Amino acid sequence: MTQRRRLHPPLWLCLLASPGCFASGGSYLVDDGAIAPPSHCQLESWLQFRTSARSVTSVPACSWGAVEFSAQLATGAHVGGGSASPGVKWQFASGPRLSAALAVGTTWQRRRTQTSQAYVASTFLPDPNGRWAFNVNLGAVRPRGDGAQRLLGGGVEFTVSPSLTLLAEVLDTAGTGRTWQTGVRLPFGDDSIDLVVGRGLGDASDRWINMGVNLAF
Repeated sequence: MTQRRRLHPPLWLCLLASPGCFASGGSYLVDDGAIAPPSHCQLESWLQFRTSARSVTSVPACSWGAVEFSAQLATGAHVGGGSASPGVKWQFASGPRLSAALAVGTTWQRRRTQTSQAYVASTFLPDPNGRWAFNVNLGAVRPRGDGAQRLLGGGVEFTVSPSLTLLAEVLDTAGTGRTWQTGVRLPFGDDSIDLVVGRGLGDASDRWINMGVNLAF
């Protein structure tokens, strides 16, 4: 897989700012089936701008073999304080056209567990050139004080050129509804810049812009 691994955003931010956002990668809603290369690390950071909130997130991650460990740190204005979200992702399938991984994680805020999740993320490349990529997430999330809820997400990416990728995605979680995003990724070497806009389908006023920088090392 040449596609870069996209990390999970902090679940506390999703819960407080967009209830439908649970599984995702970087500033995205839907995760893919890849991980960082073994013995390598990466850092994804982004700013999110909403009508009533601003936030900043930084997510370092490193891989050992087929397992990736991440630790998400986030804070912002009018979002309920900072949080820490450790996560683990095990890639159990890796091929030129298909990859899949199991991801688990939890979010801590104010010394309490706010939510936990587990899901399978898969990526399918239908053409040998890898210009199209389809990502699917299937699993469950459990907010504090509630039972487990179904999680289902899907996304598509199209590589226009080595310096431009277009994407669109939707995430559906039982009990909270659907959330969608669309945007562009601008790669430069192994790094990239993201610009994404999104909204909750059940609330026309729930809209946001994400601006991200992703660094590999």
